[in-house]
Formats: sequence, C-alpha cells, structure tokens
Amino acid sequence: MGKITVILIHLCALWNNLIVPCVTVPENWKYCTKDLDVWLYPELIKGWDAITGELCLYCDEKEILNK
Repeated sequence: MGKITVILIHLCALWNNLIVPCVTVPENWKYCTKDLDVWLYPELIKGWDAITGELCLYCDEKEILNK
C-alpha cells in the first residue's frame, strides 16, 4: 500500500473519530481540545515517523516470529 493511501486512510479516521464528534456535539469540544500536547501531538509525530521510515512498527514482534 502506498504512503499516500496510508496518509489518506489515517486522515479519514482522524476526521471521522475526532473532528466530526467534537464539532457536532458542543459539550464534547472542551474535552476534545484539552491536553492536545499530551495525546494528539505525540501520536502525530509517531505517525509521521512511521510513514517516513524513521520508526519501525512491530519490529520487536517480527524479530520474535523470525526466531
């Protein structure tokens, strides 16, 4: 699967699971915008690192299975 496809899938998931519920239910907005530096920004950086190849996802599991 191409990198652009992966990025689009994750953006759609972000839109459907975070943006839409926060915007459509005003009571959720204060919880959605709370502590973004704790939960959102680190995961965005981790996702970018995975897409660019700097982070190897499931490498430990792969090594265990290859033994």
